[in-house]
Amino acid sequence: MSITKAARIYGKKDIRIEDVEIADPREDQVQIKVKYCGICGSDLHAYLEGWGLPTTPHPLTGKTVPITMGHEFAGEVVKVGSHVQKLKVGDAVAVEPLIACGKCENCRKGFYNLCNKAAAKDGAGNFLGFSDNGGFAEYANVDEFFAHKMPTGMNYKLGALAEPTAVVFEAIKKSGLRAGQDVAVEGAGPIGLLTSMLAKLAGANHVYVIDVSEVRLQKANELGLKRTLNPNKVDVVKEVQKECPNGVDISFEAAGVQPTFESALKLTKRTGTLQIVALFGKPLKIDITNDVIMQGIDIITTLAYNNSYPEVLGILNNHRELFSKVITKQISLNDVVDQGIKALATEKNQMKILVSPEA
Repeated sequence: MSITKAARIYGKKDIRIEDVEIADPREDQVQIKVKYCGICGSDLHAYLEGWGLPTTPHPLTGKTVPITMGHEFAGEVVKVGSHVQKLKVGDAVAVEPLIACGKCENCRKGFYNLCNKAAAKDGAGNFLGFSDNGGFAEYANVDEFFAHKMPTGMNYKLGALAEPTAVVFEAIKKSGLRAGQDVAVEGAGPIGLLTSMLAKLAGANHVYVIDVSEVRLQKANELGLKRTLNPNKVDVVKEVQKECPNGVDISFEAAGVQPTFESALKLTKRTGTLQIVALFGKPLKIDITNDVIMQGIDIITTLAYNNSYPEVLGILNNHRELFSKVITKQISLNDVVDQGIKALATEKNQMKILVSPEA
């Protein structure tokens, strides 16, 4: 048992920086010294709304708030459990922060992101940082299965990008995107821009990035995404149809609101695919017969990722300079609320803010 400084959430708008005890890792776990942990939009919702937090004991972890936040993290292995075989002290790892039983039907099929036993009645998330302690801390214990060794020489900052990139990779994978197809991405926040980047790297022909924020569209330009459209300034459908008369093969919905969903449907060609990446805060209204069935459009959803981290780490490692541009700010653990979560909520120029417990 030792002490670690951590950012713990007690409920809505209640995060406290505290010294807490951390046990030695279990026999199948490693303990890592956290180098960087990214701030996600879901962290923002947890802080502002109390979203995704365990108010009753989580079915797998037994935990309730307070919980150490943070699920986008990477660090150095400093302790290993007695049954750990693939990792050793000193290894650099990126953490896949899922909570799963490994035994239910979905886990055995490889869909451990949809573990049946991790579904909580109060809607608590099946992630570290929500229903078990995460990476806004100096040290964290993680299952060996979910600690992925990073490529030699890869920066820990890029390791912290593995989690949001895995979200996007899963969406690209499920959409069936093939080289040469045309793509539209609704939303130019962190997930939307990562989606656009991966679509381009996967060989998409035209990649249209759509957002009402000129600051975010400028960031897309900096990342090499030149087809940017602001629906407050142009008719997006008409602009896309200049190059893609029938619409795009795949639309990615990465904003999570009614207007962008409707726009994504209009941009998708008949027999095309609408891939949903975002979570929606409110129920959607949809004319399923006329706008979907009669158009032959497939609507596909994702939740997190599975069996993707090795590929994602390879992508990040092969494009280190490009993905480093995604990181817009680095802060200390003490500043996680004011300069981190609140900044992400109000500053449109922020894409990925990293927290360094060592700062």
